[in-house]
Amino acid sequence: MAENSSPQRFRAPSELSDEMLERVRACGESCDADRNPDREIFADLGRDGLMKLLVPAELGGLGRHPAEFIEFTRRVTYEHPSAGWVAMTCNEEAEIFAAYLEPSTVTTFYGEHPDAVIAGSGVPRGIARATDGGWLVNGRWTFVSGCSVADWWVVANIVEGTRPKDICHVLVPADPSLIDDTWHTLGLRGTGSHDVVLTDCFVPADRAGVAENFSLPKPNEHPFYRLPSGLRFPFPKTGVASGIADRAIDEFTTLATAKTPLFARTELAARPDAHAAIARAAALAGAGRSFVADQLDEIWQTASAHGEVTPAQHARARLACSWSVQNCIEAVETLVNAAGSTANFTASPLGALLNDVRAVAGHFMVGGYQMDTAGRVLLGQDSGDRNF
Repeated sequence: MAENSSPQRFRAPSELSDEMLERVRACGESCDADRNPDREIFADLGRDGLMKLLVPAELGGLGRHPAEFIEFTRRVTYEHPSAGWVAMTCNEEAEIFAAYLEPSTVTTFYGEHPDAVIAGSGVPRGIARATDGGWLVNGRWTFVSGCSVADWWVVANIVEGTRPKDICHVLVPADPSLIDDTWHTLGLRGTGSHDVVLTDCFVPADRAGVAENFSLPKPNEHPFYRLPSGLRFPFPKTGVASGIADRAIDEFTTLATAKTPLFARTELAARPDAHAAIARAAALAGAGRSFVADQLDEIWQTASAHGEVTPAQHARARLACSWSVQNCIEAVETLVNAAGSTANFTASPLGALLNDVRAVAGHFMVGGYQMDTAGRVLLGQDSGDRNF
């Protein structure tokens, strides 16, 4: 595991092939229409090991650097935003499974299911009650991206009767009959982020892990697991937003060289407002990406040295992630406005890309309000957020 992320900032996993990226783009339109990801693509990503990038190698995963994971997410998202989002979240859920369940359970699981795709939710929306040999689980989990193509689900629950609340993460086989089709959206339509509902679901004890009072995972030599939970999840979302912004920049470039606006004598690419739009978009996206990379370097070096991330470091890292996402939204909005009426038609991808990038900011880990929270911390005030 590299101590310094700088050489890995823009390197995608070698397992991610150009052929796979072409397949992701080819099925994008049908996935959006179906409101679900493509099962074969995610099965193949699992076979390539790309659904366990953040799981430590000693537990059966690939144990890759977060910077490499961000670049993986960006490249898949560039081809199809919904696919990039699902690839990102399923990797996060695999990391949650590996973090909170016993190491012997994780290594045995990946020994038996090396290609597994895991979806789920780390938000404790269920109740787990201890019973003979395990747990009875009841609950409804929202925004379970990729639940329709996953082999397994990992979901978080409050342990019944605990004060302060203990959290029980459980791993269960995916069952399509337990999915409630709720994902009717404008942005990230193809993620299949439906609800999952479990009723009196028995989970064996060895497929559950309890964390006391929302605590961190058990001590682990992997630097990623020494980060606060509030820092393990914002960074990957920046890869999705960045991939969307990059795609929008390229789509606008293609449009600008082909379109002659109404009553104009030259193509859009010759107009000053188009020059300003693409320059601004590139600067916004690039500045956000660099800010994220700098903050990831800093906290990773701290975690690698077994140090404790300070409140100021935490705040700057969260600020970088939310600011980067907001930058990407502004970048795409700028290009959509400069594209004129063309962006309003379904034949142009720009309108859909704007819906997609706005949906990224809907995630609470990178919402715009997180910048205000970071500002409070940087001024020495209490964050008012349990995830800080």
